[in-house]
Amino acid sequence: MQGRWSPGTRLTERALCDFTGASRSSVREALQLLSQEGYIDIRPNQGVRVTTLDAREAADIYQVRSVLEGLAARNFINMATAAQRAALQEALTQLESAIEREDVASQLKSIEDFYDALLDGCYNSVLKSSLEELHGKISRLRATSILSPGRIRNTLKEMRRIGIAIEQNNEAEAWQACRSLTDVLDKQHRAGWVTPDIKVRDAGAERLLSRVDSY
Repeated sequence: MQGRWSPGTRLTERALCDFTGASRSSVREALQLLSQEGYIDIRPNQGVRVTTLDAREAADIYQVRSVLEGLAARNFINMATAAQRAALQEALTQLESAIEREDVASQLKSIEDFYDALLDGCYNSVLKSSLEELHGKISRLRATSILSPGRIRNTLKEMRRIGIAIEQNNEAEAWQACRSLTDVLDKQHRAGWVTPDIKVRDAGAERLLSRVDSY
């Protein structure tokens, strides 16, 4: 099943029930979770719409995200278990493999696995929940622009820098690498690299399906 819901698209419960094959009550609960994570907006008397992100808001999110991810990387270096460190490095390996195969769905999954490992190993619940919310808001840019020229390889390069800094237990370099990654992503967005007609599986659709399936 392919999802391609553009920013601002209105979503109805009936259509989502048809799309997921789930009950209306399950869809409603899933929508509430998606709203909390920033994937959709639920407004009284206006219904549900896919979150729209303008350039200014995206820049603000990237700025805050860079600082919080730097803190997460520092915590990870000091607190993560050997298994969590291995999971983070494995996600980078899988991302590189997915890029070589031009497997977009696997690229998105590997990026998500990388951040899951990073946040699990930072052992700060407030930091984790704050970053998860920011990632939810910015995920549409990732999902729709991952095929833009050079973007994913630039992303891998910066993520590898974070991984190397963590392997070397270099907190200062990990902090700078996180800032560098978000700077690159912000500049790519500002340059207009987003291509909304790319036919990839939509992150919001994936998350909705996973939420519904959990009920």
